[in-house]
Amino acid sequence: MTNPQNYITEDTTIKGSITTASSLTIAGAVEGDVNAGGEITVLDDALIKGDVSGPNVKILGKVEGRVSATGRLEISSSGQVIGDISVRALHIEEGGTLEGECKMGGNAKAPRATPSAPAGTPRPAPSNLPPPGGG
Repeated sequence: MTNPQNYITEDTTIKGSITTASSLTIAGAVEGDVNAGGEITVLDDALIKGDVSGPNVKILGKVEGRVSATGRLEISSSGQVIGDISVRALHIEEGGTLEGECKMGGNAKAPRATPSAPAGTPRPAPSNLPPPGGG
């Protein structure tokens, strides 16, 4: 078999992680992490609640979790990613959704949670001057 392919049908829900050395197409639901050595395709009505990692990932459905692609992540016009991503290359069609932080490039690593100021909070400018009033 030259290009082995795994397929999760639309009437299937898996509760637990999936790991495969080959490609994987998901039409159903997965509650757990998905890790594949080949391309991962999440079809239109599919839902993954967990982290997804593989060389190339195509999302036409919904992923609630981190996505890591050592190659390319494609989010179609119907695709949704609710979580941080780490990718080498990214393509989002008009209408596609990404809600999270993006790390992109050849050295991108898995995203980490870091504390940050709320949006709109002014940040002080760095300065080498002494504080006002002497100090």
